[in-house]
Amino acid sequence: MQLTKLTIDNHRFTLVIFSLLLFAGIKSFVTMPRTENPEIVIPGASVICYYPGASPVDLEELVASPIEEAINELDDIKKIKTDLIDGVAIITVEFDFNTDADEKYDELSQKITGMENDLPEEILDIYTWQWNSTDVAMLQLAMTSKQASYREIEQQAELLKNDLEKVQGVKKVEIIANPEQEVRVSLDLEKMAQMNITIEQVANAIKSNNANIPGGNINLGEKTFSVKTSGSISDLEQIRNTVVNSYMGRLIYLKNIAQVSFNHEDMRYYARYNLADNELNDSNEKAVFVIVKQKEGLNVLDITDACKPKIEDFNKTQTSDISVKYVFDQSVGVRGRINSFLGNLLQGIILVGLVIFIALGVKSAFVVIIAIPLSIVIGLAVVDYSGFGLQQISIAGLVVALGLLVDNSIVMVENINRHIAKGLKPREASISAATEIGWPIISATITTVLAFVPIAMMPDKAGEFIKSLPLTIIATLMISLVIALTLTPMITSKLFKGKKLNETNEPEKLKGFHKFLTKFIEGPYRKTLQFALNHRFMTISLAVGLLGISLFFFTFVNKSFFPKAEQPNLMIRISLPEGTN
Repeated sequence: MQLTKLTIDNHRFTLVIFSLLLFAGIKSFVTMPRTENPEIVIPGASVICYYPGASPVDLEELVASPIEEAINELDDIKKIKTDLIDGVAIITVEFDFNTDADEKYDELSQKITGMENDLPEEILDIYTWQWNSTDVAMLQLAMTSKQASYREIEQQAELLKNDLEKVQGVKKVEIIANPEQEVRVSLDLEKMAQMNITIEQVANAIKSNNANIPGGNINLGEKTFSVKTSGSISDLEQIRNTVVNSYMGRLIYLKNIAQVSFNHEDMRYYARYNLADNELNDSNEKAVFVIVKQKEGLNVLDITDACKPKIEDFNKTQTSDISVKYVFDQSVGVRGRINSFLGNLLQGIILVGLVIFIALGVKSAFVVIIAIPLSIVIGLAVVDYSGFGLQQISIAGLVVALGLLVDNSIVMVENINRHIAKGLKPREASISAATEIGWPIISATITTVLAFVPIAMMPDKAGEFIKSLPLTIIATLMISLVIALTLTPMITSKLFKGKKLNETNEPEKLKGFHKFLTKFIEGPYRKTLQFALNHRFMTISLAVGLLGISLFFFTFVNKSFFPKAEQPNLMIRISLPEGTN
C-alpha cells in the first residue's frame, strides 16, 4: 500500500508523529479524570417540602397537588412522582433526556419560587435539588467519641470540614447524624393557666423580640439617623427576660413561667460505627459522619490524596478521645480497578510476546508487543479529548480491546516474515506484505468496529452511561489498525534481516517450533480447509445448524443490562407501623 511505502521511506517523520501521539497519550493518562462511574447529567430535580405535623393526606391536598399543578405547566416533562410521609413531601420530576438540564432546573426553581406564597405559612422549609450522578460521597468519615458531648464532636467536625473545603477539587462537605443544638423552653402549664397565658402568646412574644424591624429615619439638623428595633436575640438571658403578658398589674417575663436552656434536638436517628454484636445496645460511643463530595471532571485519586494528610493531621492534634475513621473511600475501588487493568495489560503483553517469540522469534515478538501499549495509550488520548474519564466503564472497554488490538500487528508481522522467507529483502517484504493483506486487515477491523457502533448510539440514560465503553474500543482498534499499516512495517523494514539462501538459491530450512507450526498448517489444517471447500453445502448447513442450536439454548440464558456486582455494603430498610415513634 502507498501509505506503508510512504511511512517506510519517511521513517524519521513516522517516528516523530508516533512519539508525539505517545506523549499526548501519556499526558492524558496522567491527567484524565478518574471516578467510580461515568459522569452523566440527568435532566431532573426533586422538590422537598418540610411541613411539621402534617399527615400524608394534608400534604397531598395542601402541598403536593399545588406543586404538581405548577410543575405540570413546564414543557418536556417525562415523569412526575410524589412520595409523602409524615411532615415531608418529595416531588420528583424527570424531563426528556435530550433537554438542557440546567435550563429546566432554572424553570422549575422559578415555578416553585413563584408559588411559595400560595402554600401554607406553617411550612418549615422548601427547596429544590438538581439531579447529578457525581453528587455522591467521595469520602465518608466517622468522627467517634465515648466521652465528648455531641456539641464538642460537632465543633471538631466543623473544624475538619473547614480544612477539607480548602482542598482543591472538593465540592461540598456535609456533617450528618449530629443532633442540632437548640434553645429549649420548658413551659409551666399550671402557672400559665393561672395567669391566662396561652402557648401562642409565648411563641409570638419570642418571635416578635427576635426580629430586626426598620423604624424609619429621624432628621436632626443636617444629619439623618435610621431607627430599628433592638434586633435578634443573642443570648439566653434575653429570652428569659422576654415579656409575654401582664398579670395583676405586673409584667410577666418568660423566666417566670418557663425554664430556658440550651439542649440538643430530640434524637431522630442514631449513628454508630464498627460496633460488635454485643456492643450494639449498650455502647456509649457516639458517631457523627462527615461526607466529602468532589467537583465534576476531576481526578478522585488526586483529591483523596490531598484530603488524607489533613485528616491525619487532624487526628494527631486531638487531645480528647475524638478520632476520625474511614467508612468509605471511593479512591480505593478506583485505584483497584486501574491497578487490575494494568495487571491484565502486563499479562497480555507477556503472553502475546511469549507466543509470538515461540512461533516467529524475538524480533517479531518485540514488534507485536510495541502495538499493545502504544494503541492503548494513544486510544486513551482520544477518549480523554472526547470528554470521558478513566472509570469502570472505560476500563472495561480497555480490557475488551486488549484481546482485539494485537490481531492486526500479528497478521502483518507473520505475513512480512513469510515474504522474507521467500527471499525478499525486509523493505520489499514489508511493502509487499502490507499491499497483500492491507485491505483485508482494514475490512476485518472496520467490521469489528461497526459491531460496537450501535452501543455507542444507544439513547437516553443507559446510552450516555455506557458510551465510553464502545468509544474506548473503537479508538484503540482504529489506532492499532494505523499502527499495523504504518509503524509495524516501518520497524520490520529496519529491524528484520533477510534470509540467507543456500547453494540452490532456496531459503534455509525452518527449525524448532516454527517448523512444527508450518507442518501443522501445511498438513492437517490444509486438509481440513480443502475438505470444507470441497463440501460447501455440508459445511454451510453444519454452521447454520450450530447457529440454530445456539439460538435455542440462548433462550434459557438469564438476561440483564449489567451483571450483578456485589459491594461490601449492606443496607436494611425497615418500615414501622403508622404512628410509631
